[in-house]
Amino acid sequence: MSNLNSCNQIHNDGDHNQIPTQNHVTIHSENIIPFQSKVIAPTCSIEGNPSSDSSFLGHPDDTFTYDIHNAPDPDSLLYEILSRLPLKSVFQFKCVCKYWRTLIARRSFSRFYIARMLTANAALASLPFRIMYRYIYVKKIQGVLDLFRPENYNSSLVFLSRDLELFASFKVLAVSNGLILIWSFSDKVYHVCDPVTRQRVTLRRKRDESIFNWEGFVSRVNEDNVVTSYRIVRVETYLPPSNYLSLDMYTSETGKWVDYRLPCPNPILPRYGAGPLSFNGILHWFVNHHGMVAFDPYKDPKSCRLIPFPADRDVQSEVTHDGLYRLCEGCQGKLRFFQVAPDASLFYCFSMWDMKDYEKGEWCSEFKVTRSDLSSSDPELESWLMKATFLPLSFHPLDLDIVYLRCVELACVVSYSIQNRRLDVACKAAGVIDALSWRVVVPFVVPRWPTPIPISPVP
Repeated sequence: MSNLNSCNQIHNDGDHNQIPTQNHVTIHSENIIPFQSKVIAPTCSIEGNPSSDSSFLGHPDDTFTYDIHNAPDPDSLLYEILSRLPLKSVFQFKCVCKYWRTLIARRSFSRFYIARMLTANAALASLPFRIMYRYIYVKKIQGVLDLFRPENYNSSLVFLSRDLELFASFKVLAVSNGLILIWSFSDKVYHVCDPVTRQRVTLRRKRDESIFNWEGFVSRVNEDNVVTSYRIVRVETYLPPSNYLSLDMYTSETGKWVDYRLPCPNPILPRYGAGPLSFNGILHWFVNHHGMVAFDPYKDPKSCRLIPFPADRDVQSEVTHDGLYRLCEGCQGKLRFFQVAPDASLFYCFSMWDMKDYEKGEWCSEFKVTRSDLSSSDPELESWLMKATFLPLSFHPLDLDIVYLRCVELACVVSYSIQNRRLDVACKAAGVIDALSWRVVVPFVVPRWPTPIPISPVP
Protein backbone atom coordinates (compact mmCIF):
# COMPACT_ATOMS: atom_id res chain seq x y z
CA MET A 1 0.00 0.00 0.00
CA SER A 2 1.38 3.34 -0.91
CA ASN A 3 2.15 6.13 1.49
CA LEU A 4 -0.70 8.51 2.35
CA ASN A 5 1.60 11.38 3.25
CA SER A 6 1.68 13.32 -0.01
CA CYS A 7 1.23 17.01 0.66
CA ASN A 8 -0.51 17.86 -2.62
CA GLN A 9 -3.74 19.66 -1.86
CA ILE A 10 -6.95 20.19 -3.77
CA HIS A 11 -8.06 23.82 -3.95
CA ASN A 12 -11.73 24.13 -3.16
CA ASP A 13 -13.26 27.59 -2.94
CA GLY A 14 -16.90 26.67 -3.27
CA ASP A 15 -19.55 24.00 -3.22
CA HIS A 16 -18.73 21.37 -5.82
CA ASN A 17 -22.38 20.35 -5.97
CA GLN A 18 -23.85 23.74 -6.86
CA ILE A 19 -25.31 24.03 -10.38
CA PRO A 20 -23.34 26.39 -12.67
CA THR A 21 -25.13 28.56 -15.16
CA GLN A 22 -23.22 27.27 -18.20
CA ASN A 23 -20.48 24.97 -19.47
CA HIS A 24 -21.33 22.10 -17.19
CA VAL A 25 -21.72 18.35 -17.49
CA THR A 26 -23.99 16.07 -15.47
CA ILE A 27 -22.45 12.76 -14.41
CA HIS A 28 -24.19 9.75 -12.95
CA SER A 29 -21.60 8.06 -10.79
CA GLU A 30 -23.35 4.69 -10.77
CA ASN A 31 -22.36 4.30 -14.41
CA ILE A 32 -18.67 4.14 -13.58
CA ILE A 33 -18.72 1.58 -10.79
CA PRO A 34 -17.45 -1.62 -12.43
CA PHE A 35 -17.95 -3.95 -9.45
CA GLN A 36 -20.43 -3.79 -6.61
CA SER A 37 -20.64 -7.16 -4.88
CA LYS A 38 -17.55 -9.36 -4.96
CA VAL A 39 -14.09 -8.24 -3.89
CA ILE A 40 -11.68 -8.75 -6.80
CA ALA A 41 -8.02 -8.88 -5.78
CA PRO A 42 -5.94 -6.83 -8.23
CA THR A 43 -2.85 -8.65 -9.41
CA CYS A 44 -0.54 -5.75 -8.55
CA SER A 45 -1.48 -5.57 -4.86
CA ILE A 46 -2.63 -8.74 -3.11
CA GLU A 47 -2.54 -7.20 0.36
CA GLY A 48 -3.76 -3.73 -0.60
CA ASN A 49 -7.36 -4.68 -1.27
CA PRO A 50 -9.77 -3.28 1.33
CA SER A 51 -12.90 -5.10 2.33
CA SER A 52 -16.15 -3.26 1.91
CA ASP A 53 -18.60 -2.58 4.69
CA SER A 54 -21.95 -0.89 5.08
CA SER A 55 -20.02 2.20 6.14
CA PHE A 56 -17.97 2.21 2.95
CA LEU A 57 -20.75 2.09 0.39
CA GLY A 58 -21.15 4.65 -2.35
CA HIS A 59 -22.91 7.83 -1.36
CA PRO A 60 -26.61 8.35 -2.05
CA ASP A 61 -26.29 11.53 -4.12
CA ASP A 62 -25.14 9.68 -7.25
CA THR A 63 -25.86 12.58 -9.61
CA PHE A 64 -23.86 15.78 -9.53
CA THR A 65 -23.18 18.72 -11.82
CA TYR A 66 -19.66 19.91 -12.57
CA ASP A 67 -18.37 23.10 -14.23
CA ILE A 68 -15.57 21.97 -16.54
CA HIS A 69 -14.32 25.42 -17.60
CA ASN A 70 -14.22 26.86 -14.09
CA ALA A 71 -12.68 23.87 -12.39
CA PRO A 72 -10.33 25.03 -9.59
CA ASP A 73 -7.92 22.14 -10.18
CA PRO A 74 -7.42 19.59 -12.99
CA ASP A 75 -7.81 16.78 -10.44
CA SER A 76 -11.04 18.06 -8.90
CA LEU A 77 -13.33 16.17 -11.31
CA LEU A 78 -11.52 12.93 -10.54
CA TYR A 79 -11.84 13.74 -6.82
CA GLU A 80 -15.58 14.20 -7.27
CA ILE A 81 -16.00 10.91 -9.12
CA LEU A 82 -13.80 8.75 -6.89
CA SER A 83 -15.24 10.18 -3.67
CA ARG A 84 -18.65 8.78 -4.66
CA LEU A 85 -17.39 5.19 -4.95
CA PRO A 86 -17.23 2.49 -2.27
CA LEU A 87 -13.90 2.48 -0.46
CA LYS A 88 -13.28 -1.01 -1.83
CA SER A 89 -13.50 0.27 -5.39
CA VAL A 90 -11.37 3.33 -4.66
CA PHE A 91 -8.45 1.19 -3.52
CA GLN A 92 -8.86 -1.21 -6.42
CA PHE A 93 -8.55 1.78 -8.76
CA LYS A 94 -5.09 2.46 -7.32
CA CYS A 95 -3.95 -0.25 -9.76
CA VAL A 96 -5.22 1.64 -12.83
CA CYS A 97 -2.03 3.67 -13.18
CA LYS A 98 0.69 5.36 -11.14
CA TYR A 99 -1.07 8.72 -11.37
CA TRP A 100 -4.29 7.37 -9.86
CA ARG A 101 -2.32 5.55 -7.18
CA THR A 102 -0.56 8.78 -6.18
CA LEU A 103 -3.78 10.79 -6.24
CA ILE A 104 -5.70 8.35 -4.04
CA ALA A 105 -2.74 8.22 -1.61
CA ARG A 106 -2.85 11.99 -1.01
CA ARG A 107 -3.88 13.32 2.37
CA SER A 108 -6.15 15.79 0.61
CA PHE A 109 -8.09 12.99 -1.09
CA SER A 110 -8.67 11.02 2.12
CA ARG A 111 -9.90 14.21 3.82
CA PHE A 112 -12.14 14.99 0.86
CA TYR A 113 -13.53 11.44 0.79
CA ILE A 114 -14.36 11.39 4.50
CA ALA A 115 -15.89 14.88 4.39
CA ARG A 116 -18.16 13.90 1.49
CA MET A 117 -19.13 10.66 3.22
CA LEU A 118 -20.22 12.48 6.37
CA THR A 119 -21.98 15.25 4.43
CA ALA A 120 -23.84 12.84 2.17
CA ASN A 121 -25.00 10.52 4.92
CA ALA A 122 -25.23 11.68 8.52
CA ALA A 123 -25.79 8.08 9.61
CA LEU A 124 -22.17 7.32 8.74
CA ALA A 125 -20.87 9.84 11.28
CA SER A 126 -20.60 7.05 13.85
CA LEU A 127 -17.89 4.53 13.06
CA PRO A 128 -18.81 0.84 12.76
CA PHE A 129 -17.28 -1.56 15.25
CA ARG A 130 -17.14 -5.23 16.17
CA ILE A 131 -16.66 -7.14 19.39
CA MET A 132 -14.34 -9.94 18.31
CA TYR A 133 -13.72 -13.34 19.84
CA ARG A 134 -9.98 -13.59 20.48
CA TYR A 135 -9.45 -17.17 19.26
CA ILE A 136 -9.72 -17.86 15.53
CA TYR A 137 -9.80 -21.44 14.22
CA VAL A 138 -8.34 -21.16 10.72
CA LYS A 139 -5.07 -22.45 9.34
CA LYS A 140 -3.76 -19.46 7.37
CA ILE A 141 -3.49 -15.75 8.12
CA GLN A 142 -5.42 -15.00 4.92
CA GLY A 143 -8.33 -16.89 6.47
CA VAL A 144 -8.14 -14.60 9.50
CA LEU A 145 -8.40 -11.53 7.27
CA ASP A 146 -11.29 -13.14 5.38
CA LEU A 147 -13.29 -13.06 8.62
CA PHE A 148 -13.45 -9.27 8.25
CA ARG A 149 -15.15 -9.43 4.85
CA PRO A 150 -18.70 -8.02 4.99
CA GLU A 151 -20.26 -11.28 3.82
CA ASN A 152 -18.95 -12.96 6.97
CA TYR A 153 -20.78 -10.68 9.39
CA ASN A 154 -23.82 -8.48 9.23
CA SER A 155 -24.13 -4.83 10.18
CA SER A 156 -25.01 -5.57 13.82
CA LEU A 157 -22.88 -4.16 16.59
CA VAL A 158 -21.43 -7.46 17.76
CA PHE A 159 -19.21 -9.79 15.76
CA LEU A 160 -18.27 -13.10 17.36
CA SER A 161 -16.02 -15.57 15.59
CA ARG A 162 -15.81 -18.98 17.16
CA ASP A 163 -15.94 -22.42 15.55
CA LEU A 164 -16.24 -25.88 17.02
CA GLU A 165 -12.58 -26.82 16.69
CA LEU A 166 -10.22 -28.30 19.25
CA PHE A 167 -7.28 -25.99 18.84
CA ALA A 168 -6.91 -22.34 17.96
CA SER A 169 -4.65 -21.41 15.06
CA PHE A 170 -4.58 -17.67 15.72
CA LYS A 171 -5.30 -15.37 18.64
CA VAL A 172 -6.31 -11.71 18.48
CA LEU A 173 -4.05 -10.10 21.08
CA ALA A 174 -4.92 -6.41 20.86
CA VAL A 175 -6.08 -3.56 18.62
CA SER A 176 -4.85 0.01 18.21
CA ASN A 177 -5.95 2.77 15.82
CA GLY A 178 -7.47 0.38 13.29
CA LEU A 179 -4.61 -2.14 13.40
CA ILE A 180 -4.85 -5.63 14.90
CA LEU A 181 -2.08 -7.64 16.56
CA ILE A 182 -2.47 -11.39 15.96
CA TRP A 183 -0.41 -14.32 17.21
CA SER A 184 0.03 -17.50 15.15
CA PHE A 185 0.28 -20.60 17.34
CA SER A 186 1.67 -22.81 14.58
CA ASP A 187 4.30 -20.43 13.15
CA LYS A 188 5.03 -18.65 16.45
CA VAL A 189 5.00 -15.25 14.78
CA TYR A 190 3.10 -11.99 15.24
CA HIS A 191 1.04 -10.39 12.47
CA VAL A 192 0.26 -6.67 12.53
CA CYS A 193 -2.76 -6.36 10.23
CA ASP A 194 -4.99 -3.72 8.71
CA PRO A 195 -8.23 -5.66 8.08
CA VAL A 196 -9.59 -2.97 5.74
CA THR A 197 -6.69 -3.03 3.26
CA ARG A 198 -5.70 -6.62 4.20
CA GLN A 199 -2.11 -5.41 4.55
CA ARG A 200 0.00 -7.22 7.15
CA VAL A 201 3.51 -7.24 8.58
CA THR A 202 4.95 -10.42 10.11
CA LEU A 203 7.27 -10.23 13.12
CA ARG A 204 9.17 -12.93 14.96
CA ARG A 205 10.09 -12.97 18.59
CA LYS A 206 13.78 -12.37 19.20
CA ARG A 207 13.73 -15.75 20.95
CA ASP A 208 11.08 -18.37 21.60
CA GLU A 209 10.50 -17.72 25.29
CA SER A 210 7.23 -18.95 26.71
CA ILE A 211 7.75 -16.98 29.93
CA PHE A 212 6.87 -13.76 28.07
CA ASN A 213 3.15 -13.50 27.46
CA TRP A 214 0.08 -11.22 27.63
CA GLU A 215 1.10 -8.90 24.87
CA GLY A 216 0.08 -5.24 24.71
CA PHE A 217 -0.11 -3.20 21.52
CA VAL A 218 0.06 0.60 21.25
CA SER A 219 0.42 2.82 18.18
CA ARG A 220 0.75 6.54 17.51
CA VAL A 221 -0.96 8.57 14.79
CA ASN A 222 -0.33 11.98 13.24
CA GLU A 223 -2.82 14.81 12.68
CA ASP A 224 -4.38 12.86 9.77
CA ASN A 225 -4.85 9.72 11.90
CA VAL A 226 -2.12 7.94 9.94
CA VAL A 227 -0.21 5.45 12.10
CA THR A 228 3.41 6.58 12.39
CA SER A 229 4.75 3.89 14.75
CA TYR A 230 3.72 1.03 17.02
CA ARG A 231 5.10 -0.91 19.96
CA ILE A 232 4.47 -4.45 21.22
CA VAL A 233 5.08 -5.20 24.90
CA ARG A 234 5.26 -8.68 26.48
CA VAL A 235 5.34 -9.32 30.23
CA GLU A 236 7.28 -12.04 32.02
CA THR A 237 4.58 -14.05 33.76
CA TYR A 238 5.83 -17.36 35.10
CA LEU A 239 7.62 -16.01 38.16
CA PRO A 240 6.78 -15.70 41.87
CA PRO A 241 5.55 -12.28 43.03
CA SER A 242 8.31 -9.75 42.56
CA ASN A 243 9.09 -6.09 43.15
CA TYR A 244 10.04 -5.84 39.48
CA LEU A 245 8.06 -5.80 36.27
CA SER A 246 10.05 -7.69 33.64
CA LEU A 247 8.99 -7.02 30.08
CA ASP A 248 10.14 -7.27 26.48
CA MET A 249 9.29 -4.50 23.98
CA TYR A 250 9.39 -4.33 20.18
CA THR A 251 9.65 -0.87 18.58
CA SER A 252 8.69 -0.38 14.94
CA GLU A 253 11.08 2.59 14.59
CA THR A 254 14.11 0.36 15.24
CA GLY A 255 12.80 -3.11 14.41
CA LYS A 256 14.36 -4.45 17.64
CA TRP A 257 13.25 -6.13 20.87
CA VAL A 258 14.56 -4.63 24.12
CA ASP A 259 14.33 -6.04 27.67
CA TYR A 260 13.33 -3.92 30.67
CA ARG A 261 13.27 -4.70 34.39
CA LEU A 262 11.36 -1.96 36.17
CA PRO A 263 11.04 -1.58 39.98
CA CYS A 264 7.56 -1.61 41.56
CA PRO A 265 6.62 -0.27 45.00
CA ASN A 266 4.94 -3.59 45.96
CA PRO A 267 5.35 -7.24 44.94
CA ILE A 268 3.22 -7.98 41.87
CA LEU A 269 2.14 -11.02 39.85
CA PRO A 270 0.20 -10.48 36.61
CA ARG A 271 -3.08 -12.39 36.57
CA TYR A 272 -3.86 -15.03 33.96
CA GLY A 273 -5.95 -13.82 31.04
CA ALA A 274 -6.21 -10.36 32.50
CA GLY A 275 -5.16 -7.68 30.09
CA PRO A 276 -3.45 -5.65 29.28
CA LEU A 277 -5.97 -2.93 28.68
CA SER A 278 -4.83 0.13 26.79
CA PHE A 279 -5.94 3.55 28.00
CA ASN A 280 -4.59 6.78 26.52
CA GLY A 281 -1.66 4.87 25.07
CA ILE A 282 -0.72 3.35 28.44
CA LEU A 283 -0.82 -0.43 28.99
CA HIS A 284 -2.32 -1.84 32.20
CA TRP A 285 -1.88 -5.43 33.42
CA PHE A 286 -4.11 -6.71 36.22
CA VAL A 287 -2.08 -7.99 39.17
CA ASN A 288 -2.63 -10.19 42.20
CA HIS A 289 -3.16 -7.29 44.60
CA HIS A 290 -6.48 -6.39 42.95
CA GLY A 291 -5.28 -3.52 40.88
CA MET A 292 -3.23 -2.72 37.79
CA VAL A 293 0.41 -2.11 36.97
CA ALA A 294 0.71 0.63 34.32
CA PHE A 295 3.45 1.07 31.72
CA ASP A 296 3.78 3.78 29.05
CA PRO A 297 5.73 2.34 26.06
CA TYR A 298 6.47 5.80 24.65
CA LYS A 299 7.57 7.51 27.87
CA ASP A 300 11.22 7.88 28.82
CA PRO A 301 12.76 7.02 31.16
CA LYS A 302 10.87 3.73 31.41
CA SER A 303 8.91 3.19 34.61
CA CYS A 304 5.78 1.52 35.94
CA ARG A 305 3.24 2.33 38.66
CA LEU A 306 0.47 0.55 40.56
CA ILE A 307 -3.17 1.70 40.30
CA PRO A 308 -5.71 0.20 42.75
CA PHE A 309 -9.23 -0.82 41.84
CA PRO A 310 -12.18 0.94 43.59
CA ALA A 311 -12.00 0.30 47.32
CA ASP A 312 -15.78 -0.14 47.76
CA ARG A 313 -16.22 -2.81 45.07
CA ASP A 314 -17.19 -6.41 45.93
CA VAL A 315 -13.72 -7.74 46.70
CA GLN A 316 -14.99 -11.14 47.83
CA SER A 317 -16.66 -11.76 44.47
CA GLU A 318 -13.45 -10.74 42.74
CA VAL A 319 -11.41 -13.24 44.74
CA THR A 320 -13.91 -16.10 44.53
CA HIS A 321 -14.51 -15.81 40.79
CA ASP A 322 -11.04 -14.58 39.78
CA GLY A 323 -12.38 -11.31 38.39
CA LEU A 324 -14.84 -12.96 35.98
CA TYR A 325 -17.67 -10.58 36.95
CA ARG A 326 -15.70 -7.36 36.60
CA LEU A 327 -14.84 -5.23 33.57
CA CYS A 328 -12.17 -2.54 33.55
CA GLU A 329 -11.74 -0.75 30.25
CA GLY A 330 -11.26 2.62 28.60
CA CYS A 331 -14.14 4.24 26.73
CA GLN A 332 -14.21 7.67 25.07
CA GLY A 333 -11.41 9.04 27.23
CA LYS A 334 -12.82 7.54 30.46
CA LEU A 335 -11.38 4.65 32.45
CA ARG A 336 -14.28 2.65 33.88
CA PHE A 337 -14.77 -0.24 36.29
CA PHE A 338 -18.01 -2.22 35.94
CA GLN A 339 -19.02 -5.03 38.29
CA VAL A 340 -21.88 -7.55 38.10
CA ALA A 341 -23.25 -9.45 41.09
CA PRO A 342 -22.53 -13.17 40.60
CA ASP A 343 -25.64 -14.20 42.54
CA ALA A 344 -29.21 -13.07 41.76
CA SER A 345 -29.96 -12.91 45.49
CA LEU A 346 -27.49 -10.07 46.06
CA PHE A 347 -29.06 -6.64 46.52
CA TYR A 348 -27.16 -4.72 43.84
CA CYS A 349 -26.94 -6.17 40.35
CA PHE A 350 -24.75 -3.71 38.42
CA SER A 351 -22.22 -1.21 39.81
CA MET A 352 -19.88 1.18 38.03
CA TRP A 353 -17.01 3.52 38.91
CA ASP A 354 -15.20 6.15 36.81
CA MET A 355 -11.57 7.12 37.28
CA LYS A 356 -11.71 10.77 38.34
CA ASP A 357 -8.00 11.36 38.87
CA TYR A 358 -5.72 9.04 36.94
CA GLU A 359 -2.48 10.35 38.45
CA LYS A 360 -3.77 9.85 42.00
CA GLY A 361 -5.65 6.63 41.16
CA GLU A 362 -8.93 7.98 42.54
CA TRP A 363 -12.24 6.37 41.56
CA CYS A 364 -15.78 7.74 41.93
CA SER A 365 -18.91 5.57 42.20
CA GLU A 366 -21.33 6.36 39.37
CA PHE A 367 -24.25 4.05 40.19
CA LYS A 368 -25.46 0.88 41.86
CA VAL A 369 -28.70 -0.64 40.52
CA THR A 370 -30.87 -3.49 41.73
CA ARG A 371 -32.58 -6.09 39.56
CA SER A 372 -35.94 -4.45 40.19
CA ASP A 373 -34.54 -1.33 38.49
CA LEU A 374 -33.98 -3.23 35.22
CA SER A 375 -36.36 -3.50 32.27
CA SER A 376 -36.34 -4.94 28.75
CA SER A 377 -38.46 -4.65 25.61
CA ASP A 378 -37.70 -8.29 24.80
CA PRO A 379 -40.38 -10.52 26.43
CA GLU A 380 -38.09 -13.51 26.94
CA LEU A 381 -35.28 -11.42 28.40
CA GLU A 382 -37.78 -9.53 30.58
CA SER A 383 -38.91 -12.82 32.12
CA TRP A 384 -35.33 -13.64 33.08
CA LEU A 385 -34.25 -10.30 34.56
CA MET A 386 -34.72 -11.34 38.19
CA LYS A 387 -32.78 -14.59 37.90
CA ALA A 388 -30.46 -14.49 34.88
CA THR A 389 -26.68 -14.68 35.17
CA PHE A 390 -24.86 -11.84 33.41
CA LEU A 391 -21.16 -11.62 32.58
CA PRO A 392 -19.65 -8.30 31.46
CA LEU A 393 -18.01 -8.32 28.02
CA SER A 394 -17.15 -4.82 26.83
CA PHE A 395 -18.13 -1.18 26.91
CA HIS A 396 -19.43 0.25 23.68
CA PRO A 397 -16.25 1.86 22.28
CA LEU A 398 -18.16 4.90 20.97
CA ASP A 399 -21.13 5.28 23.33
CA LEU A 400 -20.65 5.90 27.05
CA ASP A 401 -24.23 4.77 27.73
CA ILE A 402 -23.87 1.15 26.58
CA VAL A 403 -22.29 -1.91 28.21
CA TYR A 404 -22.37 -5.34 26.57
CA LEU A 405 -22.93 -8.48 28.66
CA ARG A 406 -23.42 -12.17 28.09
CA CYS A 407 -26.71 -13.62 29.31
CA VAL A 408 -25.79 -17.18 30.28
CA GLU A 409 -29.28 -18.70 30.36
CA LEU A 410 -30.37 -17.27 26.99
CA ALA A 411 -26.96 -17.80 25.34
CA CYS A 412 -26.96 -14.32 23.83
CA VAL A 413 -25.23 -10.97 24.09
CA VAL A 414 -27.26 -8.12 25.58
CA SER A 415 -26.72 -4.39 25.72
CA TYR A 416 -27.32 -2.46 28.92
CA SER A 417 -28.29 1.22 28.76
CA ILE A 418 -26.81 2.98 31.77
CA GLN A 419 -29.17 5.93 31.45
CA ASN A 420 -32.41 3.97 30.95
CA ARG A 421 -31.44 0.87 32.94
CA ARG A 422 -32.75 -1.19 30.03
CA LEU A 423 -31.44 -4.46 28.67
CA ASP A 424 -31.88 -5.44 25.01
CA VAL A 425 -30.75 -8.44 23.00
CA ALA A 426 -27.82 -7.28 20.85
CA CYS A 427 -26.73 -10.55 19.24
CA LYS A 428 -27.72 -14.19 19.09
CA ALA A 429 -24.26 -15.62 18.67
CA ALA A 430 -23.65 -18.49 16.29
CA GLY A 431 -21.83 -21.45 17.81
CA VAL A 432 -20.82 -22.07 21.40
CA ILE A 433 -20.41 -19.14 23.79
CA ASP A 434 -19.94 -21.08 27.04
CA ALA A 435 -16.57 -19.47 27.72
CA LEU A 436 -17.49 -15.99 26.53
CA SER A 437 -16.28 -13.28 28.91
CA TRP A 438 -14.31 -10.03 28.82
CA ARG A 439 -11.14 -12.12 28.84
CA VAL A 440 -11.80 -13.52 25.36
CA VAL A 441 -13.38 -10.59 23.51
CA VAL A 442 -11.86 -7.38 22.17
CA PRO A 443 -13.70 -4.35 20.72
CA PHE A 444 -12.48 -3.16 17.33
CA VAL A 445 -13.48 0.13 15.71
CA VAL A 446 -13.37 0.04 11.90
CA PRO A 447 -11.55 3.19 10.69
CA ARG A 448 -13.10 5.47 8.08
CA TRP A 449 -9.89 5.45 6.08
CA PRO A 450 -7.20 2.74 6.14
CA THR A 451 -3.67 3.54 7.09
CA PRO A 452 -0.41 1.91 5.93
CA ILE A 453 1.41 -0.16 8.53
CA PRO A 454 4.80 1.37 9.39
CA ILE A 455 7.58 -0.84 8.06
CA SER A 456 10.43 -1.46 10.47
CA PRO A 457 14.06 -1.35 9.35
CA VAL A 458 15.67 -4.76 8.91
CA PRO A 459 18.63 -5.24 11.30
